[in-house]
Amino acid sequence: MITSLSAQELLQLYSTDYFKNASTFGALSDDALLFLLDKSDILLAQTGDRIFSFGDPVDCFYVVLDGRVGFYKPCRGGRTHIRDYEFGMEVGFMAMIGLHDRAGDGDAEELTLLLRVSTAVFSEIQQKLPNDFGILLLNLAREMARRLRDADNRLADVE
Repeated sequence: MITSLSAQELLQLYSTDYFKNASTFGALSDDALLFLLDKSDILLAQTGDRIFSFGDPVDCFYVVLDGRVGFYKPCRGGRTHIRDYEFGMEVGFMAMIGLHDRAGDGDAEELTLLLRVSTAVFSEIQQKLPNDFGILLLNLAREMARRLRDADNRLADVE
C-alpha cells in the first residue's frame, strides 16, 4: 500500500545534501530542491506496489529518492523487465513530455521512496525558478540520452 509523507517528515530522514547527489537534482539550488519537495507528492511504496500501469494517462513523472522501481512492458501475453530505476533517477518523464499514455508498468521492487512531480508543479517551477528549471530539464534530458544509448547498446549486442 502506497502512503504519503510530508516534506518536513522527509527532511527529518534525509538532508538536502543527500538529494543533491541525485542525477535528476544535480546542480539545483536549495530553493528549487525545497520547492520540489514541498509542492510534489512524496510517496512510500511497499515491495510489489504498482506505481503506474500500462495505458494509464500521464500527468506526472517520479524521482526515486530511495529504493528501486522496476519497469515492465507487455510482451506476448506477459511482461518483460526493461530496466530498474534507482536513487536519483526519474521514471515516466518521457511519457509526460511525449504526451502519451504509460508504455508499461512501474512496480516497487523493494521499499521505495518517490517524489511525484505533477505537470502543474513542473510548469510552476518553470515560471518561478526559470534558471533551476533549465538545469532540471538538462538533467532529465541527460538521463533520457543515457537510456537511449543503453537501449542502442543492447540492440547492438543482440545482433
